[in-house]
Amino acid sequence: MADNFFKGFDLSYSTDLATHSATQFAERERVTRQIAQEAYQNRQKMQKALEATAENTARTNQQLQQVVQNQNDYIALLKQQLETDEQQLDVLKSIFASDENGAAVEKEILNLIRDQIDSQHPMWDYVKDKTGDIAVAGITAGAPIIYNALKAYLATKGVLLP
Repeated sequence: MADNFFKGFDLSYSTDLATHSATQFAERERVTRQIAQEAYQNRQKMQKALEATAENTARTNQQLQQVVQNQNDYIALLKQQLETDEQQLDVLKSIFASDENGAAVEKEILNLIRDQIDSQHPMWDYVKDKTGDIAVAGITAGAPIIYNALKAYLATKGVLLP
C-alpha cells in the first residue's frame, strides 16, 4: 500500500538533493582531511626545526664552553709567564742593584765572550785581557756575541732570555 502512495509523486528532486548533499559532505570531508594532513606535516616540520635548533644550540654551547676553557687556560699561562717574568726581573734588579762587584760581573761576561770567539775575531783585541771594555768593542761587530754572553750569564742567574 505504501508503494501505491508514492506512485504519483515526483521524487527525483529529493533524490537529487540527497545525492547533492552527500557529494558536498564528501567534498568537505576531503578538504578537511587535506587541511588536517597539511597541519600535521607543518607540525612535523616545526618539530624537526625545533630539534635541529636544540642540537645546534647544544653544539654552540659546547663550542663556547671550549672557547671559555681555552681563554681560561691562556689566562693561566699568561699569569704563569708574568710570575716567571717578575721573578727574572727581581733577579736582574738584585744583580744590578746589589753590592756585588760590577767588575766581577764584567769579568764573567768577558770570559763568556772569550769562550765564543777565537783570536781571528775582530773583538778579540778588546776582550783578550781582563781589562777589555765591552762598550768600546762596537755594537755592530759584537752585538750577537755580547747578547749571547749576556744571555749565558743571565741564565746562570736563572733569567732566560729568548
